[in-house]
Amino acid sequence: MELFYKKPAKDWCEALPIGNGRIGAMFYGGTHIDTIQFNEESLWDGRFDELAPNPECREHLNEIRETIFAGDYAKGSELTQKYMICRGDGSHFGNGFGYNYGSLQTAGELYAELVGTDDSVPKDYKRTLLLDSGLASAEYTKNGIIYKNSVFASFDSNVIMIRYSANKPFSVNFTYKHAYTDTVYSDQKIIIKKAFEKSIAFALVIKINSCDGSVITDENGIHVTDARYVDLICDIRTTYIRPDENGLPLPSNDPEIPLRWCLDNIQKVHDPFYWKNEQSGKILSKMLYRTKLVLPASDPELEKLPTDERLERVKNGETDDGLILLHFTFGKYLLISSSYNCKLPANLQGIWTKDYATVWSADYHININLQMNYWLAETCSMPELTKPLIDYIRFLSVHGRRTAKIQYGASGWVAHTVTNPWGFTAPGEGASWGSFMCAGAWCCHHIRERYNFSNDIEILRDNYDILRGAAEFFLDFLVTDPNSGYLVTCPSNSPENTFIDKNGNKSSICSGPTMDNSIIRDLFDTTILASEKLGIDQEFAEKVREAMNKLPPLRIGKYGQIMEWNEDFDEAEPGHRHISQLYALHPSAQITSKTPELFEAARVTIERRLSHGGGHTGWSRAWVTAFFARLGYGSRCRDSLHALLAKSTLPNMFDNHPPFQIDGNFGGSAAVAEMLIQSQNGKITLLPALPEAETWQTGSFSGFSARGGYTVDCSWKNGKVTEFTVKAGEKVGNSMVEIDFNGESVRICLAPGSKISFAV
Repeated sequence: MELFYKKPAKDWCEALPIGNGRIGAMFYGGTHIDTIQFNEESLWDGRFDELAPNPECREHLNEIRETIFAGDYAKGSELTQKYMICRGDGSHFGNGFGYNYGSLQTAGELYAELVGTDDSVPKDYKRTLLLDSGLASAEYTKNGIIYKNSVFASFDSNVIMIRYSANKPFSVNFTYKHAYTDTVYSDQKIIIKKAFEKSIAFALVIKINSCDGSVITDENGIHVTDARYVDLICDIRTTYIRPDENGLPLPSNDPEIPLRWCLDNIQKVHDPFYWKNEQSGKILSKMLYRTKLVLPASDPELEKLPTDERLERVKNGETDDGLILLHFTFGKYLLISSSYNCKLPANLQGIWTKDYATVWSADYHININLQMNYWLAETCSMPELTKPLIDYIRFLSVHGRRTAKIQYGASGWVAHTVTNPWGFTAPGEGASWGSFMCAGAWCCHHIRERYNFSNDIEILRDNYDILRGAAEFFLDFLVTDPNSGYLVTCPSNSPENTFIDKNGNKSSICSGPTMDNSIIRDLFDTTILASEKLGIDQEFAEKVREAMNKLPPLRIGKYGQIMEWNEDFDEAEPGHRHISQLYALHPSAQITSKTPELFEAARVTIERRLSHGGGHTGWSRAWVTAFFARLGYGSRCRDSLHALLAKSTLPNMFDNHPPFQIDGNFGGSAAVAEMLIQSQNGKITLLPALPEAETWQTGSFSGFSARGGYTVDCSWKNGKVTEFTVKAGEKVGNSMVEIDFNGESVRICLAPGSKISFAV
């Protein structure tokens, strides 16, 4: 339950993350000059961009389609790039589309200089992150003084609390750095405030909360002398407000407003540092411990090694199942720390970035990345963490109506590959990757999953308008392919991948790629389900059903693989990181053991990708692991998790795309859950992909959630289930559930809130 190290972090990728959903920090644990770097979820520049949807697209849509249907993919790609991409005054996407699109950015760094120390190696150094309390600390001895630097993000007080302490009087100087604005030191406080042009304002305040030494504040910083401890409190606020479809209301550009909010909140915190950590830790640990996974056969000697040394062993070819277990728990910790009680969902970097113009803007990529962030929330029994995601999907649906109308002349709503806090739902400025218009529909799968795992019909009622709007768009946008007679998307692409057409040209733009068909089939199925469950809108549901029956089926190609495109093209990059044609295997369940030919073709698809170097990014490797879990290949899952650690994990256990991108952390944790329990086939399967390694042959898990509204505990020995308990949620309603284990099956009926246990 902890990450620990024998040395301070030398850079950001070794620093330790803390967060309470809204604000976060990275702790270095320095012994001469310590660094704590800060973030806030809505610290974005940029603004609503009314020009982004491109009306030229609807005017030339038929021309583009005719070209693609004629098989001239090169020309179709050229026209799509010319007429479909977003407008606006932005620059290249590398750091956002420019000022309008914006980027998540750092709130700056606090430096604590421990007076009288130097850069020499201290004695007995240990730096830790306790996952069940969120406390990051470093303890060491220098010049005969035992120091301890500590920090945590409070879940109850909504601040970051910092303590520097020692067993003898010491002195410390605090300074702050932010590239965009000056630092003000006043009355034992550090104050940063900034107004972004035509955008938000933000403020940061760090205040000395308690100290048993002398404190002097001057223009060079805050100076503490003869203290055994000094406690600081930090708060960060912005004026971000979620805009409507017209970009209103505009956020305030007055930094005095967030400054006042910071000061007011900090003023309320009077309790001691460690008591507040205990209270905050109760909130964190309650969510973290809802699910537990125990592998008692893990090597206890490895547990004594620092985390970076264990990781280095794995990079050198050794195995460490205990490190897999730690990575699983760390993923849960990160999701809680970046999604608890906040306005915005976890982005490409959670809430943590060291930059002012973060790579990919640290935005919300919705061609897998945002979705992967939340796969583990349901199975790992943390459903409240999905609230910012579902709220954000509603936000996208509002802005996506405007994009659908302007861009395509269609009703309903649509969102493409990339999104931001300002309602960007237009295609990206590169058609090859930005034209994926099923991204918003993929987000709707999380509404279905929220219903599946809770069995709460109110989920469907509350979000039916979102589902209906997404379906409305595709009823308008889908077009009959004259070559096949199927309803297809056109133009579109299989996310970020490229094929070689019959003329030898490389292209990304096509009609009816497999992922589109699979996502739309899921969307239509969910919309029909919601209509039936709610007893409403039956005429519309019938239109959706008619369209769903005209979608292309999943098809098997010349290599025995699931075809990715509408034709059996070769990939320009056979080892591509995206394996989008297998959406139907995971996270959907259109390919299962009940479709054996497709099941085998899915296996061939994965093997083909991996044989050409696929799975080389962290999130891609996590997805591969989930695929293997769905196929029931436990040992391949274990190997894949070790590959994730060896090739795509940074010293602080952050996922490495590269650079840092958090979805691999979340996806890896979700894949471990898939190895232990699955419920996508209308039944609950226990240990569907248990590795053959001895370290996995005995163990237990508790609190994992299953579709239908159930919670499951399970113990096993020698690879066989020995006992399990199934508990029905309050919304289950006396339904029958089938449990598969050890090659056997039982059917049980549970009343709401009841449970039943089996000893095998």
